[in-house]
Amino acid sequence: MTFASFLIWIVSWFASSQPPVSPAASLDFEVFRTQVQPIFLAVRGEHARCVTCHSPGAGQLRLQHLAAGQKTWTDEESRKNFESVSKFVAVGDPTASRLLMHPLAASAGGDPFHTGGKHWSSQNDPEWQVLAAWVRGGAARPATTTAATAAPSPFSFEIYKSTVEPVFLKPRAPTEGSGNACFQCHTRMATRMRLQPLAAGATAWTDQQSRQNFEVVSRLATPGDPLKSPLLRHPLAQDAGGDATHTGGKFWASQDDSEWQAIAGWVRSGKVASTVTAASPPALDFDFYKVRVQPIFAATRGEHARCVTCHGPPLGLVRLAPGVTSWTDEESRRNFEALKRLVAPGDPLASRLLMHPLAASAGGDPFHTGGKHWTSQSDPEWQVLAAWVKGQTLSSAAR
Repeated sequence: MTFASFLIWIVSWFASSQPPVSPAASLDFEVFRTQVQPIFLAVRGEHARCVTCHSPGAGQLRLQHLAAGQKTWTDEESRKNFESVSKFVAVGDPTASRLLMHPLAASAGGDPFHTGGKHWSSQNDPEWQVLAAWVRGGAARPATTTAATAAPSPFSFEIYKSTVEPVFLKPRAPTEGSGNACFQCHTRMATRMRLQPLAAGATAWTDQQSRQNFEVVSRLATPGDPLKSPLLRHPLAQDAGGDATHTGGKFWASQDDSEWQAIAGWVRSGKVASTVTAASPPALDFDFYKVRVQPIFAATRGEHARCVTCHGPPLGLVRLAPGVTSWTDEESRRNFEALKRLVAPGDPLASRLLMHPLAASAGGDPFHTGGKHWTSQSDPEWQVLAAWVKGQTLSSAAR
């Protein structure tokens, strides 16, 4: 790993991400039961079957135990499996779904880890395609929507391919952000801007890959409004109107930058829909944060340092004076604002605050300099954080 790449991982605590598809969007249970679930029972040759490792108590993708001689699950067991497996899906987006990316070979765009080995060498694998179809089919849409009636993209693909996509391939000087080209991170990391991997020796994407990239990148742009588009705000300096953070660093010091202007022109040309029906993400509750979440950051960690030990200024949390065990109300509000940047409201699995300190075997990110604090998503601390991200308040928690 190069020093620049290492820095990318170090600052990843600060990364912001596009708000995920509403978790209320439904995945189809019958498709899961008849087409997806049999994949978990398939014989794997040199690898164990999925159900062998992902049984109750083993990791977080927990499939119900099959009794001796039992070849498949009952309807009730299938529904429990459905609830468990759905937690590893980014509805509507296969390449942001751990269910599909963990067992996929890294050379095909998959994550670099899966303790059970790599089952699919290509996204064209029939099993991968079945899973991808299920994930895409769960995207929020009216029940009457069909391929023939689906709304066209508000953006121009041709302008994207000729003007926007070359920016992702441009080599970066050491003084530009992290020094890495956009594609060097965004073809490897499971972010909301997951670009297609480049073939060995290739210097550009195929037309098919570009169209897949186009669909991903378009979700990070707000038609007609560059400054509401994470695509333009993340790599833009904060004093120029950008977000506070971007894992890959800041590429543009000003909105006058020629790259920023080129992408902004593409975004401005997008056709603004006459009506907006997207559901709003839940609000994050300060009181729940102060009473239930914040004490986690001051808790002792055994062999690991307390969160506040490493994550004081400039990383976010206010330093505690010697002998002080908690924060004042004013300090708590400053902490609250800082940590909101690490959360995707409504979606714990898209929130770096929860995924960085979570063990990779439980679905977490592969890196956290402070070590892994939680071996399971069932850990009480992880569950408290997840409840906060999902919008829980002190009053709702008491009911």
